[in-house]
Amino acid sequence: MISFFIKYRNPILITTVLIFLISIGVLSAGMVADQYGANAVLAKVGNAKIKYKSFATTYDMARQQYINEGKEITEEEDKQLKQQIIQGLIMQEALSQAAKDLDIGTSKTEVAYLIKSNPAFSPNGEFNKNAYIYTVRNQFHVNPAEFESNLMKQISVQKFQNVLRMVALPTSFEKTILTQGTTLKDEEKKALEDYLIQLKSASFISAFSDALNAKYKSTIDMQI
Repeated sequence: MISFFIKYRNPILITTVLIFLISIGVLSAGMVADQYGANAVLAKVGNAKIKYKSFATTYDMARQQYINEGKEITEEEDKQLKQQIIQGLIMQEALSQAAKDLDIGTSKTEVAYLIKSNPAFSPNGEFNKNAYIYTVRNQFHVNPAEFESNLMKQISVQKFQNVLRMVALPTSFEKTILTQGTTLKDEEKKALEDYLIQLKSASFISAFSDALNAKYKSTIDMQI
């Protein structure tokens, strides 16, 4: 699961960001394809179910991005895109469960602030409850309670990801050891620090993925 993220970290990062933008309503979505039924289960992570409609909405929006940019997507690229989205959704759910286990939570106040400050729900510059309900139901195909629950989960994941990034930052001791006895320009020091972060990130994510895979078993119940 997360080992997939190591191999395809750039595409998955893009997909993860896309999923987060969907959850907070920054982008607009077309109609969700209902090939398998909105409540069909695409995958499971532990006891949590990932519904097909989450995949369909994300896929629809990703395809629309290609169209908006005037790009054509090949059959092979389309297949890769689908797999990236599925793995991204699985990763998000696993991280959400890990965040919950570590008591990295999100308050209702945080959720309310994001919703009320979102331009999509403020057509006249001021939050409109009717616009919020209409947009959530017609563009994201969920009720407000589901939307807020998903948003709460996504904020917790973002917090957890920030913790993971902090772990990869080089310590003062590591910086001293790396630069000791050398005279480096500022850009060279920055390049060296970036390289150290990459090494530490790869090592940490590799170890973290083993623990995550062991605790949060994932299965894909549907072939897309």
